[in-house]
Amino acid sequence: MPGHTDEVWKTSSVVAVYLQGVRAAIPLAQEQIDIMLRLLAALGQPIRSFLDLGSGDGVLAAAILDRYPGAEGVLVDFSGPMIEAARNRFAHQNASVRFVNADYGPASWTGSVEKWGPYDAIVSGYSIHHQPDTRKRGIYAELFRLLRPGGIFINVEHVASASGWVASVHDDLFIDHLCHGRPGTSRAEIAETYYHRPDKEANILAPVELQCQWLREIGFADVDCYLKVFELAVFGGRRP
Repeated sequence: MPGHTDEVWKTSSVVAVYLQGVRAAIPLAQEQIDIMLRLLAALGQPIRSFLDLGSGDGVLAAAILDRYPGAEGVLVDFSGPMIEAARNRFAHQNASVRFVNADYGPASWTGSVEKWGPYDAIVSGYSIHHQPDTRKRGIYAELFRLLRPGGIFINVEHVASASGWVASVHDDLFIDHLCHGRPGTSRAEIAETYYHRPDKEANILAPVELQCQWLREIGFADVDCYLKVFELAVFGGRRP
């Protein structure tokens, strides 16, 4: 989306900093993936096809394919460097993966993935929060239509804090985790970088309670926030 603040994600240097440092420092990152896999297992049937929206370097897709090696994955991202990182991740694996370089800001994006659907599962990791709230809701409706009946949507996402005080506690937690990965750098330096990171302006955060309500209104069942720590949440629902 030319002119939008999330254009920063097309910059190789920003993507490299995120993948090499920030992504690995996300609090409870492994637990978030574990919850995603538990929800997929609870469907009671193998995952044959899935869509990873805003796939980044394919970390969620890799976890799914490790559990369901026979699945076919479609990874969608509008960032060329992210798609390249995902291609590199799967370059030496026998996984059945398709890469789609597409911007899901316009509703027409579904035309690039419909031919491989409907999907047993759709996942997204730290991506949809870059869209305005009206567009978030539109995307959720589009994902509902792309799902097979009984399929599930799972969003591992950055959501809004209930207050400024809660947001400050979240920031302290994240900075602490960043510090663990950079033992030679002072906490003050890491905090300065965190608060002035170039991708921050691309965040458009919404409360998880509101987003769950949108999912219910669209028609999703079993909607819930399955895991949450401050501004990091795993939520979603199934298509009946």
